[in-house]
Amino acid sequence: MPIWLIVLLVLILLAIAITAGAIAGYLNGSQTRQAAISVQSTQSLEEQYQLGLQDLAEGRFAMARQRFEYVLSHNPGHPGAVDNLAEAMSILYATSTPTSLPPTVVPTPTFDTRPIQDLFSNAVSLFNTSAWSQAIDTIASLRQADLSYQSARVDGMLYAAFRYRGVEKILQQGNLQGGVFDLSLAERLGPLDIEAVNIRTWARLYMIGTSFWEVFPEQAVYFFSQVAAAAPGLHDSSGWTAMERYRGALIQYGDQLANDGKWCEAVAQYQLAMNIRNDAALQPVFATATVNCTPPTAAYTLTPTFTLVYTTTATLTPTGILLPSDTPTATFIPPVDTETPIPPTGTPVPPTATPAPTDTVPVPTP
Repeated sequence: MPIWLIVLLVLILLAIAITAGAIAGYLNGSQTRQAAISVQSTQSLEEQYQLGLQDLAEGRFAMARQRFEYVLSHNPGHPGAVDNLAEAMSILYATSTPTSLPPTVVPTPTFDTRPIQDLFSNAVSLFNTSAWSQAIDTIASLRQADLSYQSARVDGMLYAAFRYRGVEKILQQGNLQGGVFDLSLAERLGPLDIEAVNIRTWARLYMIGTSFWEVFPEQAVYFFSQVAAAAPGLHDSSGWTAMERYRGALIQYGDQLANDGKWCEAVAQYQLAMNIRNDAALQPVFATATVNCTPPTAAYTLTPTFTLVYTTTATLTPTGILLPSDTPTATFIPPVDTETPIPPTGTPVPPTATPAPTDTVPVPTP
């Protein structure tokens, strides 16, 4: 092998080794940098979480919420961030739309617990009288004054107040969105009971059905049929009950099917609507759809045709007297496509003598 070829191979192998080493070094450095970045990110998230706890403890609830949301956006499974975010949001919501001006606690250099005790007693009194909104506002003021005061009992009252107010908004006030939000806030503080879960589900189905109203009636029928079966009297701020929404969606869907020429399917929707409540306005629409679904066949009128066939038989006696032995008879011939008269069969033989108008004809003697 020539010397120059050996030198060339050595140079190639050396270049390959240098390139592989460079690549390995780059990868190793990249992994090291990624690990350093990950550690730094983890430290930054933990720092933000601790600052959020500090903000929450010192009453800066909006800042605490931002910090906890930042932590969860980078680490959704961060322990404690979800619970603390729920606590910050519940306080912010409770204080964002107060129904009455809460008592103002002015901090003084010498800390006095009596205003806090008064707030707590007032919250308990409002809670016991089912004044849910006022109780929530008072609890928010109490937490702003002292977050740790009777925390377990205060959390329990706040959970129950959000739960019962949410149910009241949905079932009594028709404020479905506000009720669902209250129940979601209550769920952040503790698990909801089956009744509250069902009521929230009905409200959500109703709102989804409303979003399809007059636009996609088939979808509206699907959602309102479920609500109407479980809670027919559930209504929103418009006053429309779930049952009436279901009936209206059925008529809308029937109209859409009729416009598409699907008459039999339209009849099925109209029939369901009439089963709920029948009115004069729906009857002609239903009748039109029914006629188009099952159109009548072409009428065939049968006109019977009668043809009289006369048969006369003459009998000649030795005395030359003709005795009629038969009378004209009428025979029914089934209808035929064309009416063709049938001539009488046989030729009558004229009698040689005229019979008397009596039943018995005397015979003359020669």
